[in-house]
Amino acid sequence: MSNPSIRYGVAGLGRSGWNIHIANIRPRCDAELVAVVDPLQERRQEAEAEFGCETYEELSHMLDQEDIDVIVVATPSVFHAADTISALQASKHVICEKPMALDVDEADKMIAQAKESKKHLFIHQNRRFDRQFTHLKEVVESGQIGQLYHIRNYSNSFVRRDDWQTLSKNGGGVLNNTCPHNLDAILQLLGAPVTNVMGDLQQISSAGDVEDHVKAFLRASNGCTADMEITSAQNIATDIPTWILCGNQGTLTSDSRRSIVRWFEPEEAGEIEVVEGAARNRAYAWQTKPINWKEETVEAKGPNIGNFYDNVTKVLLHNHEMVVTPESVREVIRVIAEIRKGTPFEGKTKKA
Repeated sequence: MSNPSIRYGVAGLGRSGWNIHIANIRPRCDAELVAVVDPLQERRQEAEAEFGCETYEELSHMLDQEDIDVIVVATPSVFHAADTISALQASKHVICEKPMALDVDEADKMIAQAKESKKHLFIHQNRRFDRQFTHLKEVVESGQIGQLYHIRNYSNSFVRRDDWQTLSKNGGGVLNNTCPHNLDAILQLLGAPVTNVMGDLQQISSAGDVEDHVKAFLRASNGCTADMEITSAQNIATDIPTWILCGNQGTLTSDSRRSIVRWFEPEEAGEIEVVEGAARNRAYAWQTKPINWKEETVEAKGPNIGNFYDNVTKVLLHNHEMVVTPESVREVIRVIAEIRKGTPFEGKTKKA
């Protein structure tokens, strides 16, 4: 008896649909590509030649194909909510590419439709499976650096984009299309809901009418804060850490390949109390009671929990729990909306 397989239909054969989703489906023995949708004939022909699958110009036609188990929504961002809801209404499970939605109302409608249809809604926040993220999570949860109180995340490049993601009518911009990965990781590490948001959006180097530079400061209900800067408008000559995690007993600094962890043992350092009056020996505490700092350099690679499609298989065929729930990604969309709401964005930054 052969092992069961999941039959996929992919809507959109662009960068994410072809290079990410079909690239993940292709080698899996538990997956079969049975249908695709794309407006470009040459892309449909390419898929048909390799997979022998059905091809369609419009999603509505593919939804009538009965042997599809899961629809992958890899259409432009502005269509994610509507296409997902249509697929759920057609009694298909759905994998929706990020961003999940363009606002919280869309996200709520998607979640509600999944419950009504009794189908699974997977959101492709695949970085939650990256071993770089599981490394950060493992260090925080281990207590090695103590109680986390601040996170800094920085990612830079300099590109002059001119594609569909530079237009607001398509749901474009760095905040919608790059930041969901970073925000998702930050929200998982903060350990509590975000209550305060401050943001700044600018358009510097790319075409279109959306931001290519995002700066945001977040504060969670537990007091932990996060400073996020995601930009495609900076060409930095020196290395800046991708992640800095600050705890009350130490700090992790990472460039995504290796991490340097510096920490101290509270038992060794002992308690401290305020001493009023003249400073003893005219010195600071760090001079009279130096801390015995420990340091290690480790590969930025945490536990292997498989990949996104491994979890889809486990959920659909073996009744496992989702690693990325749509409710958790709704929080990403909510915070994105708060960043945007607090930012007076007026298009391309004027030259002096």
